[in-house]
Amino acid sequence: MEGTEKIMSVSQWYLIHSKARQEDVAEVNLRLLGVEIFCPRLRKLKPTRSKAQSEGEVLFPGYFFVKIDMKTGYRKVTYAHGVLRVVKFGAEPAVVEEAIIDSIRQRVHNGFVILPPSTSFESGQIVRIHKGPFHGFEAIFEQELNGTQRVALLMKTVAFQGRLVLDRDCVEL
Repeated sequence: MEGTEKIMSVSQWYLIHSKARQEDVAEVNLRLLGVEIFCPRLRKLKPTRSKAQSEGEVLFPGYFFVKIDMKTGYRKVTYAHGVLRVVKFGAEPAVVEEAIIDSIRQRVHNGFVILPPSTSFESGQIVRIHKGPFHGFEAIFEQELNGTQRVALLMKTVAFQGRLVLDRDCVEL
């Protein structure tokens, strides 16, 4: 067929910015519109009076992935309830490689992403706290607490010596 050009539909993964804490709302609405969505979650232990219960926490708060053909699905995604915008680099929507999505999906077990245990800290190592009320203090790394993304540190100052439990992302070498 000379002179006719067949337009091919190409679905790719794109990064979507959700409205504040509305990843779930966006996910439900986009699924109802027939859009493939991937919003990976971490297991977070939520302490209760009787025991710790696990619940899902979004791996990338405020962001998730959709697989669509941008030529035909852009408006559907952009105007879905819970969506703030399609993330762009310059004027073009940010394409996420299939290999990245596959890599994250390989770490999903029972609906939650399992992160490999950290090997960056060793017991007895001096670390610096870079977030929170103890920002700027040095402490001794004691251990990583299982399944909580938290660490135990030993802290010694002139007037205080004690054990702290902080979110892991508050600590650096």
